[in-house]
Amino acid sequence: MPRPGNIVTTILATCVFCLSISLLHLPVSAQIDTSNATFNEAIQAVKDRNFRHAVRLFSLQANNNQHDAQYNLALLMHAGTGAPQDFAAALTWSWAAQLGGIEAAEELADELTGYLPADTIEEIRKAVARRLKSRIKDGDPAAIPQFARYNLLMLEEPNYDMAYIWFSIAAALGLEGAMVARDDARESVEDEKIVELQREAGTIYETLDIKLD
Repeated sequence: MPRPGNIVTTILATCVFCLSISLLHLPVSAQIDTSNATFNEAIQAVKDRNFRHAVRLFSLQANNNQHDAQYNLALLMHAGTGAPQDFAAALTWSWAAQLGGIEAAEELADELTGYLPADTIEEIRKAVARRLKSRIKDGDPAAIPQFARYNLLMLEEPNYDMAYIWFSIAAALGLEGAMVARDDARESVEDEKIVELQREAGTIYETLDIKLD
């Protein structure tokens, strides 16, 4: 469910002394009602070219796992608008947004990986994984299928075993789309591993304290 009037900037051109910004429609995701005022304030800050304030507001929401804000923050960090250019931070938030369902974030992330050395990209992978694991530990159900997708999309080589385990847990919790994703991942799992992976999923499932609505 998109927020009404959600319009954010994307970068059109950079020149020596200035950065040109143009307003475009960007993807959005449903967020808690109390965040709408902050998000809309950030959008207005962009329209007013008060980019430093926009970065501060989007950062607050990005750290609260709001994926539309994560993508918008990644765009600003990529451009170096409102804060010094930071490709590593931009990739971190692009991947977080991509895992949260913001499709446009994938293209931005692909571009950013072309700018960064391999060791930095690996550090960002680990940081994204730590954040997801922390969210799972704190009981956030949305982080479970995101961690499964992380194992498919963010690693140098997909880890289908881990994806199957975490999609299995998501399916057990009744999360939307998890059964289909679990079964898709299972097709890439070796038959001789399936019992072991199912047992591991069951063991992890019993340790979780997930806060379902």
